[in-house]
Amino acid sequence: MNDFWKGFQLIRQEDNEVFCIAYGSNLDEARMKKRCPSAEVFGTSVIGGYRLLFKQSMTGAYATIEQDANGCVPVVIYRITAEDELKLDRFEGYPKYYYKRDFLLPVWGLNGRKKKLRRNCIGYILHEYRMLGEPCEDYFDLLDRGYERWGFEKSILKKAMEDSIGRDAAALWLAEYYGEEDEHE
Repeated sequence: MNDFWKGFQLIRQEDNEVFCIAYGSNLDEARMKKRCPSAEVFGTSVIGGYRLLFKQSMTGAYATIEQDANGCVPVVIYRITAEDELKLDRFEGYPKYYYKRDFLLPVWGLNGRKKKLRRNCIGYILHEYRMLGEPCEDYFDLLDRGYERWGFEKSILKKAMEDSIGRDAAALWLAEYYGEEDEHE
C-alpha cells in the first residue's frame, strides 16, 4: 500500500460506532443479531417526510422508504460496529440493490424517554427505479410482528400495501392476511 492511502480510514470517527435504522425485516432483533452480531437496540425514532413502500428486488418485494412530504416511517435504531456495517452492506446488496443515506434523528430510549442528542443514522433504501410490488406473506408477517413488538402504528404498514399494490388489491390482501370477512359481501 503506498503512503498516500495510509492516511485514510475505513471506519467512522465515532470510535467504530455506527447507528443504523431498521424499518423492514431488521425490526426482528434475532435476525439483526444474525446479520450483525454486535447489534444493540439503541432506541426508536420516526423519519418525517418519508413513506414506507414495497418494491421489487431479484427475490421478491421488500420494504423501502421514499420521500413523501406527508409521510412518516417509524424505525428502530441499532448501534453496530463498522465491521458489522460492512456485513450488513453485503447482506442488503449495497450498492447494487440498496444505497445508503444518512438521517439525523431524535431518539427515544426503550424507556420511552427522549434522548438529549440526535444521532446520525444510516439507512438502506432500494433504488427508486425499482418497481412497486407485493411482498410475500412471510415477509409481511415479519414486519407486522415487528410493528407489534415496537408499538408502531400498523396503519403505516397497511398504507404501504395500498401505495404499493393499489387500494382494492391491498384491502383483499390484508383481509385475507388478518382473517377478516370480506366487507363487500
